[in-house]
Amino acid sequence: MSILRKVSVETKQISLDDTDFIVVKTDISKREFNILAGKMPQTATATGGMSLTEALDFQTYLFSALVVEWSLDGAPTVEAYEGLSAVAGNAIDEKLALHFETLLPSSAEGK
Repeated sequence: MSILRKVSVETKQISLDDTDFIVVKTDISKREFNILAGKMPQTATATGGMSLTEALDFQTYLFSALVVEWSLDGAPTVEAYEGLSAVAGNAIDEKLALHFETLLPSSAEGK
């Protein structure tokens, strides 16, 4: 597969449990990656971790950047996401973190 290609518009469904799911982008553009990288707190790169507030802000941005559909009625907006129960929000956050890792360039691609 050629490395030089345009971003895919494909999505995939990620199950949260037996009935609930989110649908996420399977690819992000260089622009989207740069925005996400810019949202990463500087403390994360300097110390290997981030504050709780920084992590929550980043999770919210991940949701808005990657989630295009979900099993709830209505569009998956940040406002709706922030209105979820803590259990539901955490389930989405965990799945998004795992999915985001698959979008990061490999060490060979990063060079």
